[in-house]
Amino acid sequence: MSAIKKTIVLGASSVLALAGVGSSFAVASPSPEVSAPDAVENARQETYEKTDIVSTDVVSGKFAYTQSEVSSNDDLKAVAGASKYLCGARPAGDAGSLSAHDWVIEVRGAVDHPYAASFDELCETEEVQSLLLGCACAGNPADGKASANAEVTGVAVRTLIGIAGVQEEANTIVFTSADGYEVALPLQYVKTHYCPVVYDVNGAPLAETMGGSNQLWLGSTSANYFARDIVAITLEERQTPPPSPSSDEARSAYANLPNVGVSFGGDIQ
Repeated sequence: MSAIKKTIVLGASSVLALAGVGSSFAVASPSPEVSAPDAVENARQETYEKTDIVSTDVVSGKFAYTQSEVSSNDDLKAVAGASKYLCGARPAGDAGSLSAHDWVIEVRGAVDHPYAASFDELCETEEVQSLLLGCACAGNPADGKASANAEVTGVAVRTLIGIAGVQEEANTIVFTSADGYEVALPLQYVKTHYCPVVYDVNGAPLAETMGGSNQLWLGSTSANYFARDIVAITLEERQTPPPSPSSDEARSAYANLPNVGVSFGGDIQ
């Protein structure tokens, strides 16, 4: 689309703007000698001299999108693999020396049968699955650059903890990365979302895109929970489980992060 059509609808008490990325406008309060209806009419006649805005009384056409589009590994690398620290954990070792066959995950804590298994042992159980999942950063900008779809291959967390036999009192699951970074989630949240430990993205080793030998992906969840190089999964009983990623409490933890937004001055520490 060479130009994005936008409609600006102004009422006596509200303003609704449908604007493209990077555009903005402000409406000044009417002066005391100008009545509200006159101010609205004046605003309607005002010309907004912006190169990316086309004003029209009627918006027509189609808006469509597809959730089956797969992002390229180059795009994934640019979005999610650019920083060594993206998604919390820092990948261990050099990308060229990492292999899915090298990693071992320990399942422990409030389980009946704690165990440690290598990737090759997990493959022997025929529990490896491939599916299309979305990935979006908590600070995904308005243009959606920090989001992607990928075909990922790995083993579901429900399978990993199911082998160990989760005890009834467990209400929290903790994923520990090789560098000690941890992601703690309510156990119920993991049970109701598809959460695989991934080692392959779009047919290529994880090391070539996200970095690391494996990575936790969570369906319908911000990628700040997608920790890499998981070495342990621990089931716990906590008096107060961690907040659900979809809760207001969890979202508030990112309200002042620089990659989400900085409000009018102040120091970043």
